[in-house]
Amino acid sequence: MQEKIRVIVYGGSNSKEIALGGHLWLSKVAEHLTHYGNLEVIKIPGPEVGKNRIKNIINAYIQGFKVLRMKPNVIILDAGKDGNAALSVLYTFLSKQVKIYLPLHHYEPMRIGKHRLIGKFAAKILSCVTYKLNEKLWKEAPALFVVSKQAKKEIAEKLNIPENKLVLTGIGIEAHQEKHTKEIKKDIDFLCIGRIGKFFYIVDIWKEIRKIRPKVNFHMAGIGQDDPIVKKLEMIGNFKHHGIVSNEEKAELYRRSKVFIFPSFYEGFGISVAEALSYGCPVVAWNLPVYEEIWNEAESMRKVKKGDYHRFAVEAIFALENFDKLSEDARRTSMKLNKSWEDIGKIVYDTIMQNFKRFK
Repeated sequence: MQEKIRVIVYGGSNSKEIALGGHLWLSKVAEHLTHYGNLEVIKIPGPEVGKNRIKNIINAYIQGFKVLRMKPNVIILDAGKDGNAALSVLYTFLSKQVKIYLPLHHYEPMRIGKHRLIGKFAAKILSCVTYKLNEKLWKEAPALFVVSKQAKKEIAEKLNIPENKLVLTGIGIEAHQEKHTKEIKKDIDFLCIGRIGKFFYIVDIWKEIRKIRPKVNFHMAGIGQDDPIVKKLEMIGNFKHHGIVSNEEKAELYRRSKVFIFPSFYEGFGISVAEALSYGCPVVAWNLPVYEEIWNEAESMRKVKKGDYHRFAVEAIFALENFDKLSEDARRTSMKLNKSWEDIGKIVYDTIMQNFKRFK
C-alpha cells in the first residue's frame, strides 16, 4: 500500500469565527484536498496573535515547531507574517526537505505603526527581518498561488518573482440561493466586512455620507472592534460594529443589508465583494485594477478614484437610492464567477503532485 503524502495546511483558525479573504481560500482548499485519497490532510491553525509583538513571535515559533514535529511532506502556509517568518527559520534547520507552498493574494507595501523614535527604529528593523524571512520562503517555494491575473502581474513586478512560478487559482464563492419563505427586513443601509485596519478613509467616508443623508446607518463586522477607528465612527453616529461573527451571522448581515462599501486599497481579488454581490448588495469600492479584470463595467460595482472620499460617499448614496435596480444587476454580476472551490482545490492538488513527483 502506497504511503500517503502528508499535507499540513497551516494558518487561519479552528474556531467557528468568520473566515475572510486569504483564510477563506485556505480553509476551502484544505476542505477539498481531503477528497484525494493519496493525501493525508491536516489543518493546523496559525499562531495566536495579540497586541504584544514579542509574545506573537514566541507563539509563532512554538506553533511552527509543532507543525514540523508532525513530519509533513508538504505545507500550504498562510500563518501571518510572524508565523511564516518563524517557519522560515525553523524548517531551514529542522526539516529542509519539506516543500512549502504559499498563497500570495496581493501586494501590500510594508507599513510601520506609530511608535516613539527608538521604538519605531526597532519596529522597522523587526519588520525588515520578517520581510526577508518571508521573501526566503517565496524564493524557495516550488510554486506560489495567486487569485487573479492582476495579482499575478503585480506580485511578479513588485516582489521580483518569475511569473512561471505563480500559479493562478482564482476564487470561488458559495452559490447563494435566497429562499423566499419570508420577507427579509433590509434594515442595514451600509455594510462593510473585513479587518478594519485595511480600510482607507473609512471615517471620512462615513462623515460625508451622514452629511448627505443624516438618518442612514452603517454596520461593520470583522477583526478590529477595539480599534480607535471604531470610536471615531461611533462618534459620527448611527454606527455599529458586530466584532468577529460566525459564517451564519455574516450571511444574515448580508441579507439585511442594502449597500456594501469596501474601501480597501490592496486586493488581489476581493472575496467579500463577490459575496456581497451574490446577496444582491451593490458595492462601492476604490478603483482597483483587479475589479476591472473580474467585474468589468458592471453597474452594481461602483468604482471610485483612490482617496476621493466625497465621491465615494456620493456613489454610496446613489447605490442606496437605486437599490432595487442595482440589486438585480449585482446578482447577475456575481454569476460571472465560473470557478468552484472544487476547481481551485484541483489546481492546488495538481501543482503539489507535479512538483512532488519532480522532487522525489
